[in-house]
Amino acid sequence: MPGAADGWKVRQVHVLGASTATASYIGVPPAHWTSRPGTHWRIPVGPGCYLTDARLLRGALVLAALAELGPAEEAGR
Repeated sequence: MPGAADGWKVRQVHVLGASTATASYIGVPPAHWTSRPGTHWRIPVGPGCYLTDARLLRGALVLAALAELGPAEEAGR
């Protein structure tokens, strides 16, 4: 859904979208591309399926940032 990631504040993640001053684009492969080389679907989309649930994606990104970067430092410390 457009705008689903507006306002996300996740370390090392830059949200692309209409809320930025410039347009951003990302290539999405056709549903039948399911193997390498190049961009492909690990789990293909299908009828009635969307690319991802934005809420679940944000949660996964937060956990990945915590695992890779450790706890965030608090401002002013």
